[in-house]
Amino acid sequence: MRLPPALVCLILLVVVSPSLADNFDVLRLRWKETLTGGTNLDLANPDIATAISVISSSAESWWVTLNKAPNRTALWPDAASMATNSSHITLTYQRLRAMALGYATRGASVEGNALLRADLISALDWMNANRYNKSKSEYDNWWDWEIGSPLALNDLSVLLYDDLSATQIANYMSAVDKFTPVPSKTAANRVWLSAVVVVRGVIGKNSSKIATGRDGFTPVFSDVTSGDGFYADGSFVQHDILPYVGGYGASLLMNLVPVMDLLNGSTWQVTDVKRTNVFRWIHNSYQPFIYNGAMMDLVRGREISRESKGVGSLLVAAILRCARLAPPADAAAFKGMAKHWMQGDARRKFMTNAPLSSVAMAVELLNDADTPPRGELLGNFQFPRSDRVVHLRPGFGFALSMSSSRVANFESLNQENVHGWFTGEGLTYLYNDDDTQFADNFWPTVNPYRLPGTTVDVRTRADSSGEEYLGTNKWVGGASLGQFGVAGMQLDAWSSTLTAKKSWFMFDNEIVALGAGITSSDNRSIETVIDSHKLNGAGTNALLLNEVARPVTVPWSATSVKVSWAHLAGNVLGADVGYYFPQPVALKGLRETRTNSWFEINAKRGSTNRYAHHYLTLWFDHGSNPVNASYSYVLLPNKTPDEVASYAAAPDISVLENSPRAQAVRENRLNATAVNFWNDGPATVGDITVDKKSAVITQTTGREFEVAVSDPTQANTKTINVEFARGVAGTLSADPGVTVTALTPRLKLAVNVNNAGGRTFRARFQLPLLPFVQRATTDTLIFSWPGDLVGYRLQSRTNLCDLEGDRGWVNVPGGVNSPVTVSISKSKAGEFFRLKAP
Repeated sequence: MRLPPALVCLILLVVVSPSLADNFDVLRLRWKETLTGGTNLDLANPDIATAISVISSSAESWWVTLNKAPNRTALWPDAASMATNSSHITLTYQRLRAMALGYATRGASVEGNALLRADLISALDWMNANRYNKSKSEYDNWWDWEIGSPLALNDLSVLLYDDLSATQIANYMSAVDKFTPVPSKTAANRVWLSAVVVVRGVIGKNSSKIATGRDGFTPVFSDVTSGDGFYADGSFVQHDILPYVGGYGASLLMNLVPVMDLLNGSTWQVTDVKRTNVFRWIHNSYQPFIYNGAMMDLVRGREISRESKGVGSLLVAAILRCARLAPPADAAAFKGMAKHWMQGDARRKFMTNAPLSSVAMAVELLNDADTPPRGELLGNFQFPRSDRVVHLRPGFGFALSMSSSRVANFESLNQENVHGWFTGEGLTYLYNDDDTQFADNFWPTVNPYRLPGTTVDVRTRADSSGEEYLGTNKWVGGASLGQFGVAGMQLDAWSSTLTAKKSWFMFDNEIVALGAGITSSDNRSIETVIDSHKLNGAGTNALLLNEVARPVTVPWSATSVKVSWAHLAGNVLGADVGYYFPQPVALKGLRETRTNSWFEINAKRGSTNRYAHHYLTLWFDHGSNPVNASYSYVLLPNKTPDEVASYAAAPDISVLENSPRAQAVRENRLNATAVNFWNDGPATVGDITVDKKSAVITQTTGREFEVAVSDPTQANTKTINVEFARGVAGTLSADPGVTVTALTPRLKLAVNVNNAGGRTFRARFQLPLLPFVQRATTDTLIFSWPGDLVGYRLQSRTNLCDLEGDRGWVNVPGGVNSPVTVSISKSKAGEFFRLKAP
């Protein structure tokens, strides 16, 4: 029988290509697999079994407490608000999602449970009838209506899709359409909204919705120069003035990557050319802030006041998933990062917090011998747009949270983070193998008036409400040179007359902290906090002051005088902390037990359960109404008592100046000098002269001299002229914007910092071979050279070989024009010598 041509074409179309409807189903099932891990899970694997047990436990606990009564007015008593607290809508949907995840996950204790299914569908219909439907109007927080609730409701619809009627799905999706019709807003908020629209389009088999949601990502891929988003320096900002890569930024990646993965290879694949910026964000914006698999708190904004756990694990899961989308080199790097972050106890945390599909990917990665872990990330990372610095060294990480006229000192919003007053005023974090230091209920129990690194007016403050304080000072930032860096903050304290100049000098195994110009006129005590350290369960960490053991009983307090160094035993092996004081000090100390609840710092989300921890706090008391007070101390991470005592006896650093004019430190062993110049006008410290406010760091290594310069004010529209009391032989490299105006007899640079945004400009120079200028007429040779001779050796002209033995070494602790006497062999008398660079 001959078929009509039209019917032949229709048959061919069906056979050759799947229908669009089938494509929707493929994407829906792919999203379900993203949520549940799919049907091919290795249930015998202990990591997968652990993850499934967590899902089972969560589903069971919420099911047991679910109100199933026909006349119910809420599904849970603590989420009963019908007209004032919109977070109760999101919270309810999230709990139902946890139940549905258990129902749909292979191997879960409640997998396919018919009673659970019935209770879930009944609850969803109740929510649609009473709390969230197309007839409702928004109240309280828009986020719950447009993002939080529809994200969870979309997942619920996917997990229960085969058990729901077409009418039920249509009802649920009409509510989503009412509150989230199209993407809008910026950065993380836009990604959330776009993700809602994409998945809603998949559920409703609406191609236009999927395309609209996908295209909503487009503005997010581009770097920004103001407002919300990613900046060229790696900063991520949300709410215009808040560093948030570990909060909103984490949510951005955790929602963007799975949706890009969902659409990959489909009709709606993300093809925007700037999508590859996501890979750069992982390298430059996320990676430096993840330590031992945990996200650092200094970029989490008000979210530090939430009792939620596992942000780092969820972010690592997103990075691991992104490896599926990345080019080979980036994919290998992301897998190496993830493998490193899942070592030790971080592995357990990942397996209990990450989505099950990511757990399966992690198990595969951990069993892949061909993919090595990344190892420790080392370097000094400056984020000028967000006033944040991270310094990573072998065995420890140091992080610095500052604020300025560009960046708020803290965020308090929706009754969250109501005690965050000083978290952006020079708060310092020290990370090492003690992973619980800033976890395990740190934020509700730490004294919010005595945070490490801060200089504070300790007057009693009321709970904050919707406050975001921008100071008036622009001089906040620093410069980095290789593995080392310098940072400074001109403190303009919130609701106080307190002002100060604060600097941090970050070298290889020490961080030097200087304060100067500390002035206040409010008749209140001013303190600088060195540390507020969470102790072990008994609070008995040993404290030594000048080798004298102090009491380990709780409570204990004392003022100790003439302290040159201190040592505090860590909570785990190798996590001790040393403190060196270049000038002997009067040191305040307090060992105490602090008890509080998350509710006290977050009335919106926090529980009223009370937790207790022991703390050891060390601080300087500058007294009432100080005028130009100062301080100096050196943090020595992971050092034993003997090592701290040895360092104090022969410190590697010298404080060159600590004044309101400039703060400067020299690291003698590294041959490095760093200076923060606080004022415009010619100023000289050591062999460095500048004409504008700036941060400068230099280092001499062998015959190379390196320089790094920045404008921390980000306000200079012209140049910074820098001059050094030494000449060089030539330029090896120089960043665009660096003009070398003279090489000899003094090196001079003009650094164009217009629109530089506080970034560091670097240059490298070749040092000259020193001439044969000294002749030995006896067995003693005296050199006097205008510069540092550390590591140089004497070399004779005739045979151009080094002198024998230790007598051929010149080892000078530093200084300029310092005569150096060297004994030489009598056989070399009459010879000409020169200094040879190491």
